[in-house]
Amino acid sequence: MAESKLVLHPVNPWAILQDAPGLLESLRRIGLIGPAFSHIGELHYRAGLRFADLVTFRDGAAPDPASRHFSLLETTDEPAFLGAGNAHAPGCPACGAKLANWTDQLLEWHQARQRYAWSCPGCGRKMPVQELVWGATGGIARYSVDMWNIGEGEAVPSAALLSHLESETFESWRYFYYRF
Repeated sequence: MAESKLVLHPVNPWAILQDAPGLLESLRRIGLIGPAFSHIGELHYRAGLRFADLVTFRDGAAPDPASRHFSLLETTDEPAFLGAGNAHAPGCPACGAKLANWTDQLLEWHQARQRYAWSCPGCGRKMPVQELVWGATGGIARYSVDMWNIGEGEAVPSAALLSHLESETFESWRYFYYRF
């Protein structure tokens, strides 16, 4: 299996992480994460004792906590595209049309930021990149919680985990799959 991760992030692309140590401690307290360790020079966390309760694996896949680990992407100055090579074309929130040449447009957005508006080929609506529907393979945010070694469609965060993140950050959360 190619390296992959399940990325959880606030729905609001402008949300900032007010208290990174507090969020990590809350994830430790509910049993999602365990001890910290260095992974390729970055701080990661082993799966905690309740990992299998807080992440639901599909089709009877074994959760194997020993091979899973977590990291926290701390707040960036502006929202960024968090997807990877497996990302699919985003859709218009109004009509659902998929955007053609979206990778070129994403690069233009990255360079122009606030001045750039996407134009829907279906309904003509202009919108910022943050309003696009990225589905299960991409997202726009300023920070995220990454669950490493979870393949596309292999598992989903439980309702309890998403609710916990919302209560800790006062933001709704979503997730997508990232494959290297």
